[in-house]
Amino acid sequence: MTKPFEPDDPLEPVALAMPAVEGYDHLTAMARCFIEEYRMMGWDASRILALFRNPFFRGPYAVYRTKGEAYVRALIEDVIRNTQHAIRNT
Repeated sequence: MTKPFEPDDPLEPVALAMPAVEGYDHLTAMARCFIEEYRMMGWDASRILALFRNPFFRGPYAVYRTKGEAYVRALIEDVIRNTQHAIRNT
C-alpha cells in the first residue's frame, strides 16, 4: 500500500551536510560504523568490501575512493578482529 505524496510529510528523508571538525577523521569513523553495522548483520569481510566498492552505496564508496582499497581492507580486518574480541569477552 502506498500513501499519496504530501509536501509537508514529516517522515520524508532529509539529508544534510555537517561541517568537518578539524583533526577528526570523519571518513574512518563513518567507515567503522558501516563495517560494524553490516558485521552485526552477519556479513563477512568480502561482502563488506564489495559494499565499499559499489558506487551505489555513496558513503562507503566515498571512503573507498578517498582512502583506497588497502586501507578499507585493513579497517575491515581491524573492526572484525576487535568485534570478535569484544563478543568473546562479554
